[in-house]
Amino acid sequence: MWLALFFLTTASLADGGVDEAPVAGLEAHPAVPVPREAAGDAGVAEPPSNVSLHGALEADLGLFPGGFGANGPDLLTTVHPVLGFAVGEVFGLELGPTFRLRVIDADADNRPSDLGGFLRGPDWDELSDFGQIVSSLRIGREGGPFAIRVGPMRKKTLGLGHLVWRYSNQVNPNYHPASAALDFRAGPVRGEFFASDVLGARLLAGEVSWDLGGTFSSDAAVKDRYVLALSVAHDFNLAGRPFNPVAGATPFTPQPATLLNLDASAVLVRNATLRWLVLLGSGARANAKGDLGFLVGTAVDATVKEVGFSTRFELRKQAGGFRQHFFGPMYELQRFVDVGYRGPSVQDALLPDGLSAFAELRVGIGTRVTFDVAAEYFFWNRLDLDGSFSLALLNDWLYFTLRSTMLGLAQAPRYAFSGGLRLRLFASFYLLAEGATVFLPQPDGSLIRGVGGSAGVGIDFER
Repeated sequence: MWLALFFLTTASLADGGVDEAPVAGLEAHPAVPVPREAAGDAGVAEPPSNVSLHGALEADLGLFPGGFGANGPDLLTTVHPVLGFAVGEVFGLELGPTFRLRVIDADADNRPSDLGGFLRGPDWDELSDFGQIVSSLRIGREGGPFAIRVGPMRKKTLGLGHLVWRYSNQVNPNYHPASAALDFRAGPVRGEFFASDVLGARLLAGEVSWDLGGTFSSDAAVKDRYVLALSVAHDFNLAGRPFNPVAGATPFTPQPATLLNLDASAVLVRNATLRWLVLLGSGARANAKGDLGFLVGTAVDATVKEVGFSTRFELRKQAGGFRQHFFGPMYELQRFVDVGYRGPSVQDALLPDGLSAFAELRVGIGTRVTFDVAAEYFFWNRLDLDGSFSLALLNDWLYFTLRSTMLGLAQAPRYAFSGGLRLRLFASFYLLAEGATVFLPQPDGSLIRGVGGSAGVGIDFER
């Protein structure tokens, strides 16, 4: 639903470039399937089918910031139908647009721009918004030689994440694109390519990694141990501009940005329970000054029974327009205002030529409890924090999640909080509740903040 903007779950750093929970929040735990009935008068079970069909219908009632004028909370009801099918592990398609219907327009500023006077206009004002019709499309098997994923992306990390890190294309509540990710493996070479918006000119990124050990040795002990990876990311910044209810007025357009990064990593220890690697990296911003950055770091992953633990530490150097994690979890807001609510965007903000320290910790107990926190302290007195917690109990019949992101502490801080609860009462019936801070980009590029929440019900099936 509309407030599942910041929900994250934990993934191991051991695999480097994984999609960290491509579907977040309540959607990360799919509905418990309805039991298949036995077929035939004799009660003989029907042979398992390779094709499955599932569907759901969710509806809620909640308060959402108006986004203009006094920014009073409007009363909206949301309807979210879902229909999908899958063929084994190699193909799946799910359609699930979200329709937000305005019941009460508190400031009387929004209804004139709504479709038909009731369907929230900013949700359908550009071609990219029609990407929300596709909740998920997958072709190929995870970990196989070739895989494609299309749909909303709430936690995308490319490689070790020094350019694209926990990126979400769902943070702007008025922008609902579908992303596409392509992975392939060919011997010692692995490629990852990512488009944040398949219907608009936005962020394109890619990484090609080369397994040196697997190239020059047939020893399995050195495979995937010594890796070079080159990544490039470019944001055209043409889609996802602020919604402007005034016809003919042109809203603020962020500047394009291009960044490059080269990583070298070596695994020093690798066994059944522990992995320890060290890494070096260098990056640049393709601008007039060619700003450079460097880093050195280490990471440790450990698994003991069902408990997984991952930690990472890096010492970094930035300058001017370059920074690691440029395309981060709040980038869709930072592209308008880097920190605070008014000021330069992340594309225009210039950092001092200095150092920062980055640390990340992740802990998971199976899929029941996940916790992660990351912090970067810039030695010239800026601190960014991001953390999440999720709890799944009773075979996922109860799912609870919290998320907090803080940017620019000790400067012009901006805080984001969100939480969600799903409680399944019956095999095909569940309750939903969500709440979060919401940031809405204005036509001049500034941000205004509001608070929203909703409660509703859902029904689902799987055959």
